[in-house]
Amino acid sequence: MRQRKGGVGVIKLIGTAYKRDDFTKQGFFDYWFDVHAPISAQLPGLRGYVVSEVVKKIGGELETEAFVEQWYDDEAAWDRASATEQAAAAWEDVGRYAKTTGTFWVVKEHVIVPPPDRGPGLASTWEKAE
Repeated sequence: MRQRKGGVGVIKLIGTAYKRDDFTKQGFFDYWFDVHAPISAQLPGLRGYVVSEVVKKIGGELETEAFVEQWYDDEAAWDRASATEQAAAAWEDVGRYAKTTGTFWVVKEHVIVPPPDRGPGLASTWEKAE
């Protein structure tokens, strides 16, 4: 595939996330941000990590609480990261707060309009709880 003018593609892992039935929505996100995210953030080669909470369904059949995105420089970087102890620890932790029935894809991103680096447009930035 040719590189389009104005953007550099990266490889992303994108997946759906479903809370376990014994978690409230708030408890699900609290666990994810306070416990799971710090584990996943340790993946080598990880360039970005975003959790997008579903606030309104517009249409379609897919039901999910959130989408997760992780950025890597290329597919080889993803392959290396996914073969590490850190990745194994992250996948092991998922079942402690989420259903393990999510669907995941490795995709190549093509930026059409770059998002802002800061300010309006970035809803919030996760910070580790003290």
